Amino acid sequence: MKNFILNTLVVFCLISFTSCNTDDDSSDNNQQEFKEVVGEWQMYREENLETVIDEWTGTEWTTVDTWFKTLREDSEIILEFKADGTFIDRYADVETANGTWTALAGGSYTFDYIQDANNPNEFLSQTRLITINCDNTYTIEIENNDRTFNYYKKIGTTECGDLVTYIVND
Repeated sequence: MKNFILNTLVVFCLISFTSCNTDDDSSDNNQQEFKEVVGEWQMYREENLETVIDEWTGTEWTTVDTWFKTLREDSEIILEFKADGTFIDRYADVETANGTWTALAGGSYTFDYIQDANNPNEFLSQTRLITINCDNTYTIEIENNDRTFNYYKKIGTTECGDLVTYIVND
């Protein structure tokens, strides 16, 4: 009987250590995921689908949707993601907005701006989705807006443009 109790106690201890070990690994994985987005990111490119005048039919102008790209060398449009789940949107050293971000399964992230309830900004009301393209470049898509894509790189690095699927090719 003593052996049974002793064996049961040993098995229980082993199970406890094993489950703790799994939790630690999960925490390490979460920290590794967060490291992908935490830091200062600089906008280097944006792509927009614009409706432009196409031709005169004799009675009216027709329009057509056309994609345009804007390259932003030395851009001062910065997103700074912090490990505590918050972010700051700034232009140069001036904070323009802030909010919170969340990691999703599969290595993507979302972020939302915090707004003044008395003075909301419609442009900042949609959730943003971040897709990591490589270790220093990501794409931002805006919820319910398939006409704008923004591209960011870690400050001081060169974007991995060959790994990004741009809409407007050079």
